[in-house]
Amino acid sequence: MASNDRPAARRAGGDVACFWRERRFDDLECLKARFFRHAYALHVHDTFAIGVILAGAEAFRYRGLRHVAPAGSLVAVNPDELHDGAPAQDGYAYRMLYPSVALVQSIADDLGDRPTGFPAFRGPVLDDPEVATRLSAAHALMEGRADALAVDEAFTAALTLMVRRHSWNEPQGRRLGREAAPIRRARKLADDSYVEDLTLNELAAAAGLSRFYFLRAFRREVGVTPHAYLTGRRIAAAKALLDGDQPLSEVALACGFYDQSHFTRAFKGCTGVTPGQYRHGLRAAA
Repeated sequence: MASNDRPAARRAGGDVACFWRERRFDDLECLKARFFRHAYALHVHDTFAIGVILAGAEAFRYRGLRHVAPAGSLVAVNPDELHDGAPAQDGYAYRMLYPSVALVQSIADDLGDRPTGFPAFRGPVLDDPEVATRLSAAHALMEGRADALAVDEAFTAALTLMVRRHSWNEPQGRRLGREAAPIRRARKLADDSYVEDLTLNELAAAAGLSRFYFLRAFRREVGVTPHAYLTGRRIAAAKALLDGDQPLSEVALACGFYDQSHFTRAFKGCTGVTPGQYRHGLRAAA
C-alpha cells in the first residue's frame, strides 16, 4: 500500500540529495541527487552501484582511467572497485541504486541465457536507452512510494534486463577474498580493529611484510589503499548503527572517527549524504 512518507532530501550549496532504503530488496540503498559542487572521495562499495544520469555529466575515476557519463547513460561500478565522482562541468543529476551482491547474483542465476558465475558489469559507462528508462522509472516508483507490486515488477524487470545485457561471468568472483594469505591477515586486522587508530606498521607486521612492499601489495590485491579500506569498514559499521537511536557523536567514536565533524566529512565523501540525512532516509522508509 502506498505511503505518504517521503525520503530524506536536503540542500547544501545548491546540491540536492534524496536518500532512502528499500528493505525488501535486501536493504537496497537508493539515491537521487543533483550535484553542482559535491565531489566524492575515492571509495569502494561492498555492493554494486548502478545509476542513470538524468542531466549534465558525471566524471569519475575507475580502474585507473577517467570516465565521463553524459545524460541518458548508465553507470555501473562493480563491488570492491575504487572510484570517485564529481561534476564534469556544470553539474549533473542522477538516480542511483546500490543492489547487494546476493540480489544481483540471484537474478543472474535465474537467467538461463548467460553463463553461471559472478555477474560483473563489462564497463562503467553504458549506452542503453531502454535499460536507462526502465531503471529510472523503477527508481521513481520507489521514491513515490508506489504500490509494492508495481515497484517489484518494474525493478525486477529493469535489473534483470541490465544483468542480461551488460554483465559477464567473472570466473574469479569478487576481488575480496582472493588475496594472498599475508594480505588477508592484514585485512582481517582492519576488519576486527577498525575502531582503533591502526598504523601502517601494525598492518604490515600482521602481513609479515615491509611497510613499502605491503602498501604496494595491498593496493594491488585489494584494489584500494589500506586507509581507504579502513575508512570503508568504518562507514559500513556506521551505517548499521545509524539504523538505531545512538547519537551521531557516539556513532562517530564507536566507528573509529576522531569526532563528529571527521565522521560527517568521511561519510558524505563516500555516500553523497551526511549521517543525519542517511538516518532520516532510513526512518522515512521504515
